[in-house]
Amino acid sequence: MRYWVLFGLMVLVATGGCAPWQNPKQPRKYDSIPAAEAEAQQVEYVDLYNQGVTNWPAELSRLPRLAKLGMRKNPLSALPPEIGRLTELVRLDLGQTGISSLPPELGRLTGLEKLWLNDCRLTALPPEIRDLTALQYLNLDRNRLGALPKEIGSLTRLKWLRLTGNALTELPAEIGDLQALQRLYLKGNKLVKLPEELWNLANLTDLDLSENNLAELPPRVIRLVGLEQLDLQGNGLVALPQDMKAMKNLRRLRVERNRLPEEEQARLKQDLPDCFIVF
Repeated sequence: MRYWVLFGLMVLVATGGCAPWQNPKQPRKYDSIPAAEAEAQQVEYVDLYNQGVTNWPAELSRLPRLAKLGMRKNPLSALPPEIGRLTELVRLDLGQTGISSLPPELGRLTGLEKLWLNDCRLTALPPEIRDLTALQYLNLDRNRLGALPKEIGSLTRLKWLRLTGNALTELPAEIGDLQALQRLYLKGNKLVKLPEELWNLANLTDLDLSENNLAELPPRVIRLVGLEQLDLQGNGLVALPQDMKAMKNLRRLRVERNRLPEEEQARLKQDLPDCFIVF
């Protein structure tokens, strides 16, 4: 017993007193531009949440180590080309800023992993979105997007894509190239059909297609064998594919506010005994 205690003390000494499972030290958060400028060479995290900022702070370009930037809930008039200078960014929050377009220079942020653009006024994404190849999380909820560019398929590390509350009428075939995708949220759009390539996303665990205009769900949905949650509420469905029993990992299915007859509901209960179904 004493041997293991001594061994543990030796490990702690060798690692500088820190157990290897402890979280690394988080960078200091600066919440004002003057404070950040005063220590420009060491600043990694700036958060200007809800400070009434209307023009992009030029001082941000003089922070060479800036990795995390929060501009949420500031009424920015536009996102300038200068955003492309922040090449060390891994996390960028522009949610609730009201910006209506993205400059091509956004594509220079090739190390960006998380990007919030929710609750803005975006009507389109630039083709340069393809260059954000490190992106793992992208939130575009509640914008005005009527379509996605085919370049979206270049985001092959993307795990989580949020598109709730837009005006999408279709998805590009390239959506099927997002092989790392685990969560896809498309609630509240205008989708009437889905591309066949969507069913190639073998790593999907969560798929939200609620409140669209879908009249049927293609049989190929059963190819999503890892799917755990499927939300189809608020469409025009009268039946689901006959082979739903193949979706053995499905644990939650929502189909309320459709037109499923009682016999179809009974079939689904029988085919998916381990799934909690909300009719």
